[in-house]
Amino acid sequence: MVATHGHGGDRLSALPDATLARVLSYLPTDEAARTSVLSRRWRDIHATVPVVHLVDTMMGDRDRGVRDKPICFEHRVNGALLCRDPSAPIRAFRLDVLNPTTTLLDQWLIISLDAGAEEVDVKLRYWHDSSGRSTCPFGPYELPPEDFGDDQRLFKTPPHLFSARALRRLRLTNWTPDVPRDMSPLASLETLVLKRVMAPDDALRRLLSNCPGLADLTLERCPGAKEVTVASAHLRSFAMVCCHGVTRVVLQTPCLRSLRYKGSLPPDVSFFSVQNNAAIASVTIDICEDIDGERETQVAAITRLIRQCTNLTFLHLTLRPEMACCSSQFTSALRGLPLLRHLELKGCVRGEYTVGAVAALLRSTRNLEVLSLFPLLPDPPEKKPYYLAGLDSELEEDRDDEGSNYSGDVYVPKRLWKADIKCFKHRLRRINLVGYRGRQFEKVLAKFLLSKAAALEKFSVSIAPRQGPHKHEMARELESWRFSRRTRVTYE
Repeated sequence: MVATHGHGGDRLSALPDATLARVLSYLPTDEAARTSVLSRRWRDIHATVPVVHLVDTMMGDRDRGVRDKPICFEHRVNGALLCRDPSAPIRAFRLDVLNPTTTLLDQWLIISLDAGAEEVDVKLRYWHDSSGRSTCPFGPYELPPEDFGDDQRLFKTPPHLFSARALRRLRLTNWTPDVPRDMSPLASLETLVLKRVMAPDDALRRLLSNCPGLADLTLERCPGAKEVTVASAHLRSFAMVCCHGVTRVVLQTPCLRSLRYKGSLPPDVSFFSVQNNAAIASVTIDICEDIDGERETQVAAITRLIRQCTNLTFLHLTLRPEMACCSSQFTSALRGLPLLRHLELKGCVRGEYTVGAVAALLRSTRNLEVLSLFPLLPDPPEKKPYYLAGLDSELEEDRDDEGSNYSGDVYVPKRLWKADIKCFKHRLRRINLVGYRGRQFEKVLAKFLLSKAAALEKFSVSIAPRQGPHKHEMARELESWRFSRRTRVTYE
């Protein structure tokens, strides 16, 4: 469409109303409303935007901080919902709010659902700060109990939320889902994300059993979950993060493509039951607890899952206490993955045995094309209560500098030089090293990879923030280790 510049028009304003409304839908509602002052042409466009997206920036007690805000958050939400064009539908309702009143919250949800909302994403924050407590029992500090708050202190979902037939995407954070016992199926629901919800196991199972079209499911820090069963023929992505009470996961779906698990070592080898493991292309495993010295039977549930995903192309492993620990248990699983192209490893590089463990895994990945490594700092030696965690920055800085040395030779053990790693010769094209600090054994690992990977085209390094002053020394050192001068070393 050609703009009429002679009459004060412009190309953007000449677009149809529906197109302008769609453009504004990518902005937060507050910013979209500000466009009404641009000109008469824009005055009412914001009232037809199909997305309501508001974030409450209040960080403390609402009553004590209300004087600091020209318009309180409740009025902003009311205005966004009630001042809309009555004929304009709401396709997405996204809210991040601190301590709302139950009555208003219910009214907002009713209005958005009655207007045809297909997406509801509501994150609640509370003045009693339950959202700031960890539900993971593993970590460097002594943590509070796993149940992060009395469920009576978390708002319950209104009953009409689980009867909205148009709902396609539902994300709830810090709620207590009140799932009706006579709940009707949510036939249109495709995406369900539950984070920090206090739902008893029977309520969660009832909700999942009434989502026959579910394609994407995420359960994060749901301490009430015990047995997770999903019977959806459309499920393509499943993620479970720090749901430490779960004893079994059953995924009755023929087309699952992506699986993510973060938690402790599963209690039983049959922890995961997937209808069609061969369809899975991407697996992410993040074990919260230290598994160093664990017997093969205790790691069996994870290695069994990996081994059964015979068509896997991407694998991420975060292991503790160090990167690639228990490599002997994982190497046999990796040998049966001929399609594996991208491997990610995350963890501490604590000694030359860690470098050897990485090499052992690489020997089992003949067709690997991309390797990504995320070296972490070791945990602090002493445990402290969670309320002292704010002192971590000083410890982090000390540990960040520890071991950094940019002079002298870097020794790689002879047994590593002799390692026969097939992917190094013909397949491995790219290595990503994220959070590099130049610690002693990080350098051994980097030198080993650069010196042995003959087919390597690009070595991408992300320098840890506090190592900026040493960036040039790091660059010279890394480039001097290249097997081939054709290998490009890039820095971020």
